[in-house]
Amino acid sequence: RRVPPRFSIPPTNHEVMPGGSVNLTCVAVGAPMPYVKWMKGEQELTKEEEMPIGRNVLELTNIRQSANYTCVAISSLGMIDTTAQITVK
Repeated sequence: RRVPPRFSIPPTNHEVMPGGSVNLTCVAVGAPMPYVKWMKGEQELTKEEEMPIGRNVLELTNIRQSANYTCVAISSLGMIDTTAQITVK
């Protein structure tokens, strides 16, 4: 049975204090299991050869400015993405 990727645990939006840290968790499922990577805008945060399968946790430390982080799940059946907002208040 072949199932396109979907997010079982999408990353959530966070508000942080300047200099704060947060872990963004992204979990995707499917058959075959998708690779999961993080992006910030056009910038790849996960190295191609280090892309984990199914689950990817992005550790952000010393956050100084608000930004959007996009989790991308990729399998042979397709590619999906979802974005979490990190807001510095």
